[in-house]
Amino acid sequence: MKNETGGGHEPAPKGESMIYSIGYSKWTVEQVVKVMEEKKIGLLIDLRSVPFGRFNPAFNRPNLQAVLKSRYVWKGDVLGGKYGPVKDEGIDYLLSWGFPTPPNIVIMCVEADPRNCHRLTDVSARLYLEHKIDVIHLISDGTEHPTSYYLGNLGGL
Repeated sequence: MKNETGGGHEPAPKGESMIYSIGYSKWTVEQVVKVMEEKKIGLLIDLRSVPFGRFNPAFNRPNLQAVLKSRYVWKGDVLGGKYGPVKDEGIDYLLSWGFPTPPNIVIMCVEADPRNCHRLTDVSARLYLEHKIDVIHLISDGTEHPTSYYLGNLGGL
């Protein structure tokens, strides 16, 4: 995938896990699965408060559970942004995935542009500012931007 971070970001050192972010509105389930394989992502964490895709039913919770099986978990109750702020319990859940060792994880919501989604403004920004974890946002055109890109190059959130 292309890296257009305005200076680039370094991948995690060997043996360290990564958190990726994806907004599925311009993806198919098959494309998401392929990216998970390419990035060695072992778990997709669904951040949607309501885990159903009105315009793309392939991303409804039951379908994702059927396709991804144990590689899918819904955490919109503690990481969703629709009904209130992201809870500390949700951030702790993300941190519990064995950092700094694998597996890689991906957090998912609907919005294609992370600047329009709580997965950047509420989740990734907290991980970066509070824990120095620079989530990599995967864009459907193949570009990747770390949270630090959005915080730095775009003048913050």
